[in-house]
Amino acid sequence: MSNRIDTLNVSNDEQDSSLSESDSTSGANIDEMEMKGEIPKEVQQEEMFKGQSEDDIEVLNENTKSLLMQFMGQLRIGMDLSRIPIPCDFLEPRSLLEKLTDFMTHAHIITNAMDSEDPIERMLNVTRWYLSGWHVKPKGVKKPYNPVLGEIFRCNYELKDGALMSCFGEQVSHHPPKSAIYAECKDKGLVIEGWYYPRSKFLGNSAASITEGILKMTFASKGEVYTATWPSVYARGVIFGKIIMELSGKTKIECKKTNMSAEIEFKSKPFFGGEYNVVSAKIKHKKKTLYQIRGKWNDKLYIKKKDSSKSNEELFFDARATEVVQKHVPPLEVQKDNESRKLWVNLTKAIKNNDVQLAAIEKDKVETEQRNQKKEREKRGEHYVPKYFKQGLEDFWSFIGFDSEEFKDLQHKNLEDYMLHKQ
Repeated sequence: MSNRIDTLNVSNDEQDSSLSESDSTSGANIDEMEMKGEIPKEVQQEEMFKGQSEDDIEVLNENTKSLLMQFMGQLRIGMDLSRIPIPCDFLEPRSLLEKLTDFMTHAHIITNAMDSEDPIERMLNVTRWYLSGWHVKPKGVKKPYNPVLGEIFRCNYELKDGALMSCFGEQVSHHPPKSAIYAECKDKGLVIEGWYYPRSKFLGNSAASITEGILKMTFASKGEVYTATWPSVYARGVIFGKIIMELSGKTKIECKKTNMSAEIEFKSKPFFGGEYNVVSAKIKHKKKTLYQIRGKWNDKLYIKKKDSSKSNEELFFDARATEVVQKHVPPLEVQKDNESRKLWVNLTKAIKNNDVQLAAIEKDKVETEQRNQKKEREKRGEHYVPKYFKQGLEDFWSFIGFDSEEFKDLQHKNLEDYMLHKQ
């Protein structure tokens, strides 16, 4: 195992204090207890935010808190939130389509996975790559823009070994909101594709984004296909004027050819005790567990063989120390009108200037234009058809835009310079 992972001696104190496991109390049950007044409000607030970094907590101003409380008075537990306007204070200044490319922040992990002849090591690296994509986030609790129908985002990543990873996303449906993504590294024969559908629900003191969809990774040289599911996202603590985000749920990565799998659990913090951002995983061959992984997805993860002691744990991933691969995006001045950064440019400027009123106006402009386009299609009796993806079996969206100029651009290194000189 030592040739697979960097060795690190972990003290028992560090293991116990930073990597304790959550219990199985669900967020929904906690919300119900809070709303019924079964837990004193002072205790609720103290326990909810105990031990969490201030960088992970969003403190609401009085206007935003008042607005949210008005919304909550009109909501019922379990109600769909997809049509509820989100205050601009909560917006991360970029589109969800761009946020989905965060998985390529450490792209070298998955491209290197293909170099191994050991199927166990390949699964370990696919799991490491999957767990590496969640820590990239702004300070506090922010929600990316909901992409509009037909919106696209494209970028590429230049790896140190000379390989190039190209990424392309399109919003293929608005109601329900579905994003399709495609990435490839031709040098390695790697394809990553999938779709993402967040269903928003109100749970009382929390808002949940229950995620549907699938992510598929194809290793052409090995004839292997890995499939993975998404965790859900919860924003908790609205009634306290503070909000904290956590990932929750069981996900799985599997490769049918090798019979390897990774069973992953993003753990909700129990109401009393426990910690946020805890994740655990089991690496299996068929039904036999080979390795166990535990830690925090926004910090450090550790691994050990199933039958070994905690003193034999080794570092599996370090969010703060792992190499970051730079993202290259076409410059704003040469982007098409439906590309994320250009489409939302005025909203982004307003948010970065902390002008909430202007942000609301600019957000409404984009959304109004989308509604107008929908009305025009309805008048003509037209049904919207995505340009770069095609819907297939089991709602999987396959990329068909290989011959498009927008995708061909991504096959060039020094993308920014190439796009500027291309004009």
